[in-house]
Order: sequence, then structure tokens, then C-alpha cells
Amino acid sequence: MKIAAWNGRGLGNRPALRGLQDVKKREDPDVLFLSETKPDEYRMKKFRWLLDMPNMFVYNCDGKSRGLALLWKNGVDVSVRDAKRLYIDANISDGGMLWRFTGVYGDLENKDLTWATLRNLKQQGSGPWLCMGDFNEILFQHEKIGGAPKPQVHMDRFREALKFCELTDLGFIGDIFTWWNHSRRHDRYIKERLDRAVANIEWCSIYPAVKIINGKPRHSDHRPVLLDTNSMPEPAPSFDHTFRFEASWLQEEGCAQLVQDAWNENFHGSIPASDIIKQVAMKLQD
Repeated sequence: MKIAAWNGRGLGNRPALRGLQDVKKREDPDVLFLSETKPDEYRMKKFRWLLDMPNMFVYNCDGKSRGLALLWKNGVDVSVRDAKRLYIDANISDGGMLWRFTGVYGDLENKDLTWATLRNLKQQGSGPWLCMGDFNEILFQHEKIGGAPKPQVHMDRFREALKFCELTDLGFIGDIFTWWNHSRRHDRYIKERLDRAVANIEWCSIYPAVKIINGKPRHSDHRPVLLDTNSMPEPAPSFDHTFRFEASWLQEEGCAQLVQDAWNENFHGSIPASDIIKQVAMKLQD
């Protein structure tokens, strides 16, 4: 399954429409989360036919939020759980596995509101969970170039929220910076990694070969984040002894706690999920 998340900075003009069509043509996502859509639900309806994604849920503009939308193809099993101005929360069924997807749009002015929202979402359910979108914050100083250094407390609060939610960054392929300010003055030019995908260990155990690409720039000042679950790997030959985590093991007595302890022991906010899974695997094989 392919999922894309993009802050398109408004879809009410031709350049924006061409950019959206290009994302569809080049990436062909099964599920597409859009933030800062601006047009209301009535005007958004035309996009689902242009994109050949006839299923759509829209959260209309609310103050400065500018609107959110979730679109998906026919044949993809998506059901929306809830939506507010900072997120669309949904269930996705893929190959018999049911998991949770949350498209996130972080509040630009009140960062603590975003982290409180994530914590609240965490408390509303359990199981495999993937979050993608524009978090409007960075985790580390190297994720920003230009402008004043990011206050350490802001990054710490982001990391604390992810740790509380048991979410870890899934990494990326491509350019680290997903947003830039388009300033023509060198001394005012700023680039940051504001857009990303994060998930918990239950979700990572289902898709251990997941790949995230920071896509090519379009008309927006944000790159799209593109995720491929690679959920249909080739069957392993009988002599292959590579470790593979089975989600069903979590039902075994004591296994769930062992996995959670190993996850928490290795979670520092900066370690890719794939490396944490390797550490969990070592614990399971001891």
C-alpha cells in the first residue's frame, strides 16, 4: 500500500491543481492526506474524480487551519474515526490487518496544542498506529538550516510527545528538508524538516520493510511525504533463517511486555524504527 501526505498550501489555483495531479501521476498513492486545502467540501469534490480517488472525507476550513482532506481509491478499506482541525483519524484494513492512520497538521502558533492532541489520540485506542503529515516542528537542530536556532525546549516537547505515544520516526530517503520559506535573500533563507511519518512497534512489526521518500517539490513550499508499506514481499526460501517478527506473538504470555520493554529501552527519538526492531529481535531470540 502507498500513502502520501502533503501540505499543498491551497488547492484553489491551477499551479496547485497541476502539482496535485503530478503527485497522483508519479506516486499513485492508494491513500492521500492533504492539509491546508482551503476549498470547502463542495469544491473539493471535483478533485476526487480528477485524481481517480472517488472516496473522500473533508474537514472544512476552521479559522487558520485551512482545511484537511483524506482521499482513497476504490477497493481500499478506509473508515474515518474522527476529525478535528489538526487531524483526520481513520482505520485502514490491508491484507487482513487492521491498523490506525492519523493524518496530522500541527498548529503553527500553539505547538503544545499539537502535542496534547497526540497524547489524547494515544489514549483513545491501542494497536498498530501510523501518523503522517506536517507536524510544524523539528526534532533536532540539524533538521533546520537558516534563521535563529530552534529553542531546545520546543524540540524536547515534540520528542516527549512521541515517546508518550510510543511513536518513533520512520526515517526517509531523499532531501532531509521538507519545507523552505522561498526567501530570495540568502541571510533569510530557511529550510526545515517539518513533514514526516512516525509509527509504533505494532505497526512496524506488520511492515518491517516500509520505505518513506521525501518527494519532489511542486508548487507548494512543502515536499510530499510518500510511504510504501511493501506489504507483499517475496516468499522466503525454506533455508532462509532471517528473523521475522509475527504480530500474533504479541498474544503470547509475556511476549508483549518483553517487546514493549525492549522498545522503550532503545527508544531515544533519533534511532530509526528499523534499528529498534533489530534490538527487539535480539531480545526475542535470547
